[in-house]
Amino acid sequence: MFVDDLFSIYMKYAVTLNFKATLLHTSYGHVIAKVTGTNVGSAFQHESGQHCCQRVPETEVKGRRHTSFVKVGVLPIQEATDEALLDSDLEVTTQNGHGPGGQHQNKTESAVRMKHKPTGLIVFINGRDQHSNRREARKILTARVNELRKSERDADYAKNRRLQMGDGNRGEKIRTYNFILNRAVDHRYGIKTGNLKAILKGELWLLHPQGSN
Repeated sequence: MFVDDLFSIYMKYAVTLNFKATLLHTSYGHVIAKVTGTNVGSAFQHESGQHCCQRVPETEVKGRRHTSFVKVGVLPIQEATDEALLDSDLEVTTQNGHGPGGQHQNKTESAVRMKHKPTGLIVFINGRDQHSNRREARKILTARVNELRKSERDADYAKNRRLQMGDGNRGEKIRTYNFILNRAVDHRYGIKTGNLKAILKGELWLLHPQGSN
């Protein structure tokens, strides 16, 4: 399968640039890997899109050319970390607390309303101790803000993935690996190389503009 060949190329490419590559998931026709290192984003910035493979498989008895396609997405991964809220981002107001009945009403301003100004999220805690209410409100608000930010990151990730993968039209291909002619072509930059063996060894910079990575 061409997806296995392309994955092998990327792993070798990563090694030549002293990156750390980790296989995260693999299934039939689908591979997910994580690559880390200095300037790794720049090194893989030319790889997003649809790649085409043309060859005559060893099992093809009539010598017919087979064409296959693989979509590649290069997406940044942000580590999930809880962020503490800044005091300057918080708006805190207090008011009289209320118990289960009128005779139990709290006559002090123990209830706390805490708002995170950048997101507009609000938490209201109505206990009898204001200091305790402040702590609890901040804990809950911190959790809600971080959950909102995670949802936003996930949405951005999904959007970028859709943009990079396209709708699957063959006309969207960015690169062709022709095993029959021992040639690789990047259609975006008009770059060709007759040294497909070097590409298979991970020397992808041969297809990058000005040979950069």
